[in-house]
Amino acid sequence: MTTKANKPIYCNQEEETRCGYTITAEMKRVWNVEIDLLLRLLEVCERHGLRCWVADGTLLGAVRHGGFIPWDDDIDVCMLRTDYDRLLQLGDEFSHPYFLQSAYSDRDYYRAHAQLRNSQTAGIRPSDAFRPFNQGIFIDIFPMDAVPADQQQCQAMLKRIHKITHFLKAKDTPILASGRLGLAVRKLRCRWAVSRRGWQTIYSEVDDLLRSTPLSESQYVAELGFSGTENLLDKHIFDGTVMMPFEQVMVPVPQGYEQFLRTQYGDDYMTPRQVGTAHGEVVLDADRSYEELLPEVRRSYRRSALSRLMKKIGRKRS
Repeated sequence: MTTKANKPIYCNQEEETRCGYTITAEMKRVWNVEIDLLLRLLEVCERHGLRCWVADGTLLGAVRHGGFIPWDDDIDVCMLRTDYDRLLQLGDEFSHPYFLQSAYSDRDYYRAHAQLRNSQTAGIRPSDAFRPFNQGIFIDIFPMDAVPADQQQCQAMLKRIHKITHFLKAKDTPILASGRLGLAVRKLRCRWAVSRRGWQTIYSEVDDLLRSTPLSESQYVAELGFSGTENLLDKHIFDGTVMMPFEQVMVPVPQGYEQFLRTQYGDDYMTPRQVGTAHGEVVLDADRSYEELLPEVRRSYRRSALSRLMKKIGRKRS
């Protein structure tokens, strides 16, 4: 590992082409911030005896590329629910610019998984630009929850979780700026409910539902709060840990990583396919803070929403 301007460097910072895809120097700086976040998370987990593994596209990148998938823009990690819950109690371990973000630590954060952010950078989803929570560059931290054996029970649980998170998401949705006029009533209802019951009280039902099946009573785990039962993984995949190279560092992968990747990407997971990320468009900047960039992103979002609304009106008139 080398350093530049007193900042650790964890990957080559020059523009380059991998698998026929050009990675800009700007994206390399974003990658470097994300690796730094990962290493900070792993440091805290190791100190407190918590198990944590790279997952999803990051796991695939480690196995197939020895680093990031060339067209990827984020890092995903996963933890079994018991370790994840303990991590959320350790927010004070992450001092500025690091921030452990969850529905319990940040205002109006509605997602069913945590994120570790760098507050001096920007990782803004335009649709989140009007929300009050931290929007620095992030890595995703997914809890792996035990999957109920009863399919009807499982689907009812997922439906309830979806309803709660979408209800809470409406609280800060910019009705006029987004053009989503149909959400106006839901937004008012949510604001009233939050004022009466509190954000965390309402959200806590999500985690209670996800914890409802003990790991000992299930063969499978999944990122239930994010992708539902799309990828069911045998819990024994996570019985051990293997260390693998990732850019210029080493990262932990679950011992059953091959089964993990076959489940998620198919038997030919070693064949590269250029696809988009799960985040959609994200404004990423390793050099400027989200607080500086938010006004620009909001203006752009308003213009895009207005353009979409005018096109929609035009189609109706024709």
